[in-house]
Amino acid sequence: MSYTELEHGYQGLRKARPAFYFGDEGTVRFFKARNNLTELGDDDSYGEDGKQVLVGVCAMAKKSQSKPMKEILTRLQEFEYIKMIVFAEEDILKPVEEWPTCDCLISFHSKGFPLDKAIQYATLRNPFIINNLHMQYDIQDRRKVYSILESEGIEIPRYAVLDRDSPDPKHHELIESEDHVEVNGSVFNKPFVEKPVSAEDHNIYIYYPTSAGGGSQRLFRKIGSRSSVYSPESRVRKTGSFIYEDFMPTDGTDVKVYTVGPDYAHAEARK
Repeated sequence: MSYTELEHGYQGLRKARPAFYFGDEGTVRFFKARNNLTELGDDDSYGEDGKQVLVGVCAMAKKSQSKPMKEILTRLQEFEYIKMIVFAEEDILKPVEEWPTCDCLISFHSKGFPLDKAIQYATLRNPFIINNLHMQYDIQDRRKVYSILESEGIEIPRYAVLDRDSPDPKHHELIESEDHVEVNGSVFNKPFVEKPVSAEDHNIYIYYPTSAGGGSQRLFRKIGSRSSVYSPESRVRKTGSFIYEDFMPTDGTDVKVYTVGPDYAHAEARK
């Protein structure tokens, strides 16, 4: 569904429900209870036609001020009953009692973001949470992400975890040969992928077989126009914990999924 179609549908709702409409009846009750209202219109933030829903965006400036986020906010602000509040990064560093108040909260973790404080804020102010805060601890660990994907029946490459942090020696058994590695009994022939278990670490290596020239391609956070570099090094890393998985050929592109909902998803193909 296009934005134009959504806006058209929204204008139709305005005519049908001139007072206040946001989501289902349960959501309306939530806002009435949160604002101690018995009837819609009992609060100064209600206009002639209804209440403006304050939607707070709580993230580090690098994310909240990015071009994609500004595009999203521009579209949301077209809706008369939605008012966007972008939390300033300096505010996020203050005690949560001093953070702006909002009805809905969109908050997501990135490097340096105080996720624990965002959870404290949600407990204190009780906004309607758009995206789960506690689950954002899990997505910082690729082991937990893979476990969740498996439990939901979502296909992922065959993989094994080399957990050098585990006290159990069975979790960090590695045998390396010229064109394959054996991780805790599972054999991975080159090309294979080596990912740090921390999702915050973007240094992912792809190892090539000798028949393809050997060496490895080292991926990293984009610097300028580059996001990888070739290395003649063919040996895997000997410190740290990693996920090893089969390499999935994609003709030089991958797909990054940004948003998933029951009726909508947004993704981009990247080189």
